[in-house]
Amino acid sequence: MSSNSAYPWFFFYRIARLCLLVFLPTLFLILFLYRSSYKEGLVSQMALQIEEDLKLTDYTLRKAGMDWKDWCSELPASQTSRYTLADSRGLIICDTEKSKAGQLVNNNSEFKESFQNGFAFNVRKSDVFQAQAVFASLRITADLAIRKIVPVTSFKDNLGRFDRVLFLRIVPFAFLSYLLFIYLFYSSTKPLGLILSKVEKFKADIPFKRSLRLLYLKNEWAQIDEALNKADQRLQDQIVQVRTENEKIAAILESINDSIIAIDKYETILFYNSKFKKHFQHQRSSHELTPRIWHSFSDEHILGSFRSVLKAGKSVSLKAMNFPESHNPDRFFDLSITPLKSADGAITGALGVFYDVTEFKLTEQMRVDFVANVSHEIRTPLTSIKGFTQILQSQHEKIDSSMHLFLEKIISNTERMIALFNDLLNLSVIESQNLLKFEELDLPYTVDSVSESIMANYPGKDITIDQDLRLTTITGDQRLIEQVLSNLVDNACKYSGEKLRIRISSFESDGKAYVEVADDGPGISKEHINRIFERFYRVETSREFSRGAGLGLSIVKHIIAKHSGRIWAQNEEPSGTKFVIELPLKKVL
Repeated sequence: MSSNSAYPWFFFYRIARLCLLVFLPTLFLILFLYRSSYKEGLVSQMALQIEEDLKLTDYTLRKAGMDWKDWCSELPASQTSRYTLADSRGLIICDTEKSKAGQLVNNNSEFKESFQNGFAFNVRKSDVFQAQAVFASLRITADLAIRKIVPVTSFKDNLGRFDRVLFLRIVPFAFLSYLLFIYLFYSSTKPLGLILSKVEKFKADIPFKRSLRLLYLKNEWAQIDEALNKADQRLQDQIVQVRTENEKIAAILESINDSIIAIDKYETILFYNSKFKKHFQHQRSSHELTPRIWHSFSDEHILGSFRSVLKAGKSVSLKAMNFPESHNPDRFFDLSITPLKSADGAITGALGVFYDVTEFKLTEQMRVDFVANVSHEIRTPLTSIKGFTQILQSQHEKIDSSMHLFLEKIISNTERMIALFNDLLNLSVIESQNLLKFEELDLPYTVDSVSESIMANYPGKDITIDQDLRLTTITGDQRLIEQVLSNLVDNACKYSGEKLRIRISSFESDGKAYVEVADDGPGISKEHINRIFERFYRVETSREFSRGAGLGLSIVKHIIAKHSGRIWAQNEEPSGTKFVIELPLKKVL
């Protein structure tokens, strides 16, 4: 039994000693009472036997016509019994001890009682036998009583046998019962060892003098009490700390201008700040005992986004959402939903942050309107300039031949300006467009449509468009995806020679859809390939035939970004450029 064992041995020893101190006296007391009761039973049995003997003797004497005095005087002295015949005054008429005749009985209590009750007995020391004896008296007439004295040494053998039974059976059984109790107590207190093991963790926080005093006390309960006090103190400190942190977090949440809400994995609202309450929280009805996310929002798109985060554990962003049923139906919000996770990485809820982008939305709409208006206002005079210039060009025989070159440049630059404003308008519209019309696209049909359009635009070029479409279906906006492919193929035709081969391929990999557009043109140098998606960026040195405004690839990049995808370019060997489009296989919320 090592002192380092995680078991309350000191407490066990104290209980064992206490039980032993209680058990032994109790055992001896029970044995003594049991033995005394057994002895009294023997005495009562002996007295009953004496009464029967005396009654039988009286009956016999009456039948024989003998007198008790004659019978008594004929009895010899005996070591096993003594008879005394006395009257009601206590005067001995006859006694087997001849010297006692004519004397008064020394202790005639049983005589007196027998004259009243008919029979009586007592147990006391006999002067004749010099031992404890049973004095039994029977009234035989109204004035006479016969007493028989029998020493109790006659049942000593019975008491001896009884004592042997007690010590050989009852005492071992009682001792085994004590051992069984100790074992059961040991088994039932084993769980205290776990508590003591945990108490060891608190010893480092207990002052050394206090810890030393507890060691000298040799009392596990004192250690547990001290540890519980320390744990309670630590718990109180932690409660205060948590409350302080909660107050700090609440202050931070209230200071944020954005609307914030948090829900658990059962879609129960955990908390929200005052901004959320101002914009979205409705007055709860009496039957809404537990606030749920659907009490604040009925839009399935919003609810589905929260449920998607709770299920998949991936963040979701929604742009420029409008909530007609909120307190401010004319405002727009960007919604960002992130998962809440426990220390072990399990998803416990979701946090939604609503960014008010109403001003940005209005500014964006103003920009789109401005670009549209400017484009319209500028395209009108440009179209007029182009028309008048074409009229002049049609009368070329009336115009000096030296002016023909200038007319061509006017028409060329006018067309370029019109294309520039068309691209600006398209880019502005695409940037401000938040909700796309996602659908399953037939990729071979879309590629064929683009190919036919390109062939019609470049009738003087020898263009070959090869298709390797292992993935025939993708998800996206039909019009925008077609515009992306058209821009990429048009760029390949625009910046290449008279003979060109273009390869359009598609495949699936790692849960993504890939579409590649490659050409065998002059390619793009390394210093430019990472910047070609910037607005108005043009590679004049390597694209000598360029007539674009530098917005086509920027438009392509924005369209792919709207589809939650990405696009990049890489040079092909030995020549040419390949554009790789990566898109999700399914619609992304």
